[in-house]
Amino acid sequence: MNWIARIFMGLLGLGFLAALLFGLLCYIVYATLRWLLTGRKPQVVMVWQQFSAVRQNFRQGGFRASTRQGSEGPRARAAPFARDDQVVDVEVREVVEDAPRLPSERRP
Repeated sequence: MNWIARIFMGLLGLGFLAALLFGLLCYIVYATLRWLLTGRKPQVVMVWQQFSAVRQNFRQGGFRASTRQGSEGPRARAAPFARDDQVVDVEVREVVEDAPRLPSERRP
């Protein structure tokens, strides 16, 4: 490949890299402004927080603990209320005839 083609391909690669970085910068500005205006975190932040939580659980032996004999696994530590031995099939409640109901929609 001659030197002109190498220079052209290098400039093309630098242009692509610059466009990619500019797009990333625009997204960061947009996500930050939306976060400040609406209060909702960007999806990237939410995914990163979940990844960090899973990584921390793994470091504490969360995945290895589920293979031990007699261990209840990582879910038992995450939600202690889930170890309830009762199973409720049906809950009884009184039905009142005069209870307020939504008005039925009338179509013209």
